[in-house]
Amino acid sequence: MVILSSSQNSRIHLLLVRMSFFIAGVSSLAMAQENRYPILENGRYGFIDSAGNIIVQPTLERVPQFSEGLALTEEDVFLLGPRWGFMDTSGHEVISHDYPKAGDFHCGRAWVLKHSFFLPFLSSDKYGYIGRAGHVVIDFKYDVAGDFAEGLANVSLEGRCGYLDTAGNVVIPLQYERARAFSCGLAPVKQNGKWGYINSRGEERIPERFDDARSFFDGRALVREDSVWRFITKDGANAFQLEFENALWYTEGLVAVKVGEFWGYADTAGTMVIKPRFASAAPFFKGLAEVKTLYEHGYINHDGNFIWREQN
Repeated sequence: MVILSSSQNSRIHLLLVRMSFFIAGVSSLAMAQENRYPILENGRYGFIDSAGNIIVQPTLERVPQFSEGLALTEEDVFLLGPRWGFMDTSGHEVISHDYPKAGDFHCGRAWVLKHSFFLPFLSSDKYGYIGRAGHVVIDFKYDVAGDFAEGLANVSLEGRCGYLDTAGNVVIPLQYERARAFSCGLAPVKQNGKWGYINSRGEERIPERFDDARSFFDGRALVREDSVWRFITKDGANAFQLEFENALWYTEGLVAVKVGEFWGYADTAGTMVIKPRFASAAPFFKGLAEVKTLYEHGYINHDGNFIWREQN
């Protein structure tokens, strides 16, 4: 275990990046690979392994977040300002910096925003989707566009939400007030002021009765009803009885929950297996979770023990 004292001239700050970043491999820069976790020192990035050993010294200028082998990159374009494009794992630009906003690739598609240059004061910017070669695969016509998940993406047009397939076909009509990503075969949708869940055929699986609802992870979803947050199973039943102020999402059978002023971790039965003692906590990924106390921050394992930390 590596323990860094507060007497060091520079402090190492942990960077929690999106899970998709870890899944993709980055060969040329020895970047994101399995069981590598990013750290930041003096504006330079490095990595530790799951045992807390530094395996890449903090010498890298940036950590690209790869998804399906491509990473978003930003470039300041003359007269246009910041624009986004994509590079491959060798660092070569493969999709030019044409877009003021863009998302990661999922299911071979990435959402991008296109500014309206024709009568810009009378028409709004629109979202569409590009493929991995950079060509437009779904036209720019949506007011909001989400990432693809399980082959479907939530989109919005004129205040109504629905879902597209990767070919751009509307497979679930734009009839909802709000719609979120599919996970575990279900997606949260809002209708008549209440949230429920539908399946990939657009069939209601859990009636619309919640004040708020989040996507499923590890077979559990967080919902709010009568000002109380709780977890439900895929049939809409209460997963367990546990009072908490806030929660994240299940990964690896554990979920970060806030009890009083501190965060801890509960299992799928609702048992607090890691005592609430953290000022902040993140979901587990490949056996580790980033946490922060009043005096230190680092990564813990499933037993709640620090495997790498820096004292404040």
